[in-house]
Amino acid sequence: MKRIVSSLLTLLLLLTVSCGRHKGMFVLNGTVQDGSDTIVVAGFDSRFENPDTIFPVNGKFTWSFRPDTVTTLLLILEDGRVYPVFAQKDVESQVVIPADTGRYSVSGGIFNDSYQSFCVSTVNDSTLEQAVASLDSFITRDPFSEVTPYLIYDRLVLRHHASQATLEKVIKRMSGNMQDAPYLTLLKSEFKGSLPSNAYISSLSLTDTAGVRKQFADIGGTINYTLVYLWASWTGEQGLEGRKAMDSIITKHKSRRLTVIDVSLDVNTERWKESIAKDTVNWASFIDTDGWESKIIKSSNTNRIPCYILFSNAKRVVYVTNSLDDIDRELSKSVPTPQSALNKSRDGMVKIK
Repeated sequence: MKRIVSSLLTLLLLLTVSCGRHKGMFVLNGTVQDGSDTIVVAGFDSRFENPDTIFPVNGKFTWSFRPDTVTTLLLILEDGRVYPVFAQKDVESQVVIPADTGRYSVSGGIFNDSYQSFCVSTVNDSTLEQAVASLDSFITRDPFSEVTPYLIYDRLVLRHHASQATLEKVIKRMSGNMQDAPYLTLLKSEFKGSLPSNAYISSLSLTDTAGVRKQFADIGGTINYTLVYLWASWTGEQGLEGRKAMDSIITKHKSRRLTVIDVSLDVNTERWKESIAKDTVNWASFIDTDGWESKIIKSSNTNRIPCYILFSNAKRVVYVTNSLDDIDRELSKSVPTPQSALNKSRDGMVKIK
């Protein structure tokens, strides 16, 4: 009898120790439908600063960590696609990562479930107005939701390039504490920010569609300003449409000292080539496989693509915007014609729209 009691106590002790080791853990179980070999786990904000890598086996994986608080994670695939997961202590979640044409799904935990519900209910939203209305309803139901900062980034900043006024209006509907979330604090700092006066690019190597590397400093020579359309294949039709729209810029400003190029932040060269294979454009296309670590991103202080970045003839950042109309006006104002070049200062002041 004593042996039985002793064995039961030992088993109970082992179970207690095991549970203690797993207490506070977030566990993510996933299925990858496109056969990706690696998935990078990164933080959406400063609450997760040490990226990790998942290696699926036969399309399946289990990954875990111990979060200090609710943490928004980003699952980054090899082809550049990015999907969110909301991690909590003592929560087990599931994700299904689709092939290109499928839909991502996530469940497990109140924030993952609410994010999934929002995605399902807004699947037909296509305009900024619809996105704002959907977010208003979401915030009204739960002004404290940890999902909202990511939705503001995804639906308003990334997809629709919402104006500062629109972003401020939506943010003010949230609870006071949530308005101070790390991403929103960073976003609001950009409302008042400006680029450093020495925002130049040097020693940047880009690769064209033929695989030839070229120095950014040599593009446009020492006379022309350079307009860069910055995008990536994962921005979808919006990125491709903005790229094609540059034809109007070239036609309207052909008399100016201006060189136009587009630069993709794709890390997968073949995916980039496939996305532009059917396009015939009147400018050079390049790729910077450094992705979000690109010197163009860092020098222009932007985290919103697609966007337009105007560089002076000295490769200094002059203007950054997500609007074709705004860059059109800026070109008329800042880029010299051959006749006006002698009266034009070498570098203009940096402006952000």
